Amino acid sequence: MNWLRIGLIGPGAIGETHARAIRALDETVLSAIAGGTPEQIAACTNGEPVPTFATAEAMLASAEIDAVVVCTPSGAHHDVALAAIEAGRHVLVEKPLCVDPAEAASLVRAAARSQLTCGVVSQRRLEPQHQAIKALLDAGHLGQARLIEAAIHWYRSDAYYAEKPWRSEAEHGGGSLFNQGVHNLDLMLWLFGTVDSVQGKMATLGHTHAVEDTTAALLSFASGALGVIVTSTALPPGRPAMLRLFTDRGSCELGNDSIVRWDFPGVAEPPSAAGVGSAASDPKAIGIEGHIAQWRDFAQAVRERRSPASSFRDGFEAARLVDAIYRSASEGRAISPNEVASEVIHADE
Repeated sequence: MNWLRIGLIGPGAIGETHARAIRALDETVLSAIAGGTPEQIAACTNGEPVPTFATAEAMLASAEIDAVVVCTPSGAHHDVALAAIEAGRHVLVEKPLCVDPAEAASLVRAAARSQLTCGVVSQRRLEPQHQAIKALLDAGHLGQARLIEAAIHWYRSDAYYAEKPWRSEAEHGGGSLFNQGVHNLDLMLWLFGTVDSVQGKMATLGHTHAVEDTTAALLSFASGALGVIVTSTALPPGRPAMLRLFTDRGSCELGNDSIVRWDFPGVAEPPSAAGVGSAASDPKAIGIEGHIAQWRDFAQAVRERRSPASSFRDGFEAARLVDAIYRSASEGRAISPNEVASEVIHADE
């Protein structure tokens, strides 16, 4: 069997999700784990004998692996991913690619120099309803894009933040936009294209930590379309994520993994995903189907020597858009994402 041998770095909650997804596929095998407690490692291995290493450095130096998945806290993604690239391993990084756009740009450059397969987890792109809508938009069957709205009306308890302190730290991307909203923001970029400017507001409404738990932003797309994104972890009991698209020919609304309204005359409604689950109030309720799809695409990308469904460059674009929204909220003015690391992405190329 020509398995893709995977080393998992950071066997926490999302690391366990990746471990389950890797085991579910014939083409991937969990071959090493770096870091974590005995309990976390046991949850990832499901009783199977898997070599473990105290650090990522030790694993990269001696483990028999082809690729790694980086599941450390968001603010620590850069150094681990860069070390893996320099060690000649393919790399998949949990969202977001990096919190600092300059670090994300650094990984884009390193990936380009290495010619390895390098991607960021954006599994929602691979859900059938999103794939179909993207294809219909690109083919012009849905008309000209006018407005896209995304809402993450979720809830996270104080215990959620106390369990892992990085979740309430801005330098680790603990805010509701970076930690919870980045998937929908990535979908907005993927479906509607480049954003020219943003105007953002943020507040901490339901928790005592310093990082925001509620953000609202207006996006102006290069196409002329507008977008609105709202994210929160302060709205009990939490509601499924929502995405609405409007064009000059019709509209549709998606509630988490299902199309709940389809108003495009003459265009058949696409199929919806199954088994995705909603993380409205429980981050562990997302299921593994999306990560299985992500790993299937990544393994195929390695074999075919192509870019994965979501590349480091895609991760960079999402990271600098989030950073632009935060800067806009902090400075009280509209900001172009091009102001954020505008020259960094091309440096040293």
